[in-house]
Amino acid sequence: MPDVLKCRIEDTHSLIYTVPSPGVSEGDMGLYEDTVYFWLEDYATGVEGVKIIEAERAVLPKEPTTAVFAVGAYVYFDSVNLYLTTYAVGYYRCGVCRVAAAATDTTVEVDFWGHDAVLEA
Repeated sequence: MPDVLKCRIEDTHSLIYTVPSPGVSEGDMGLYEDTVYFWLEDYATGVEGVKIIEAERAVLPKEPTTAVFAVGAYVYFDSVNLYLTTYAVGYYRCGVCRVAAAATDTTVEVDFWGHDAVLEA
């Protein structure tokens, strides 16, 4: 099982998608319309890859500076920097923190629901 996914693949919702250039890495995040997703594995350009849009447990990139994530707090997707943040306004709410993450951590474990992402005003 890929490191990014901490639940069974059968317990996720996903899409099969042709990988854009220059390829993607496991856990790379993105946004398509109002759906936040992450790539399941490393994929080369032009192959079919799996985008996860819902997962009970996933370990995803987080804001690398001062953001501290508390258990149970909402997480938001920063579509410019392509990581999760604790800041709401202008970002897409896409999950809940499952395991606390310190400011120095580079990832955070979340309950991820990218298909129901909400842009916070």
